[in-house]
Amino acid sequence: MRGHNAYFTVEAALVLPMIMSAMLVGIYLYCYQYDRCLLEQDMGSLLIWGSTMAAENAGETDKIAENLRQRAAQINRAKYAAWKLTAIDIRLERNNLFLTGQGELVFPIPGWNLWNQDNLWEAQVSYESSRLSPVFYIRQYRKLHGMLQKVP
Repeated sequence: MRGHNAYFTVEAALVLPMIMSAMLVGIYLYCYQYDRCLLEQDMGSLLIWGSTMAAENAGETDKIAENLRQRAAQINRAKYAAWKLTAIDIRLERNNLFLTGQGELVFPIPGWNLWNQDNLWEAQVSYESSRLSPVFYIRQYRKLHGMLQKVP
């Protein structure tokens, strides 16, 4: 039997695991980014919804906070591809609304996570919205209207 060159087999045995691991890390990075964008979208829509609700119910802070918590509990957590949504924090202070959402993704291969000692990739999204006082808005409108009336 003649000798066959087996260097293709050896090269494939060395290169294939590196390519597969690079693809796995890439897929997990894409899933992480996708879920982080979903978290930002959920927190942004919750902020907009809460801001409009705060405008409608100006003096009822407790009612607004309770409605926001109920709305946050109704967020569909099954749409996240690879991670879990760990916390949503809602705070109302006077005319300011603060939202913070957190999520984490468990890295599949122990010891390969080069960015963190644990096998978790975490993300946090924070948004803040402040509502203008209706009195301030009316005064600014009247001031601007008066300035425009003086212009020839």
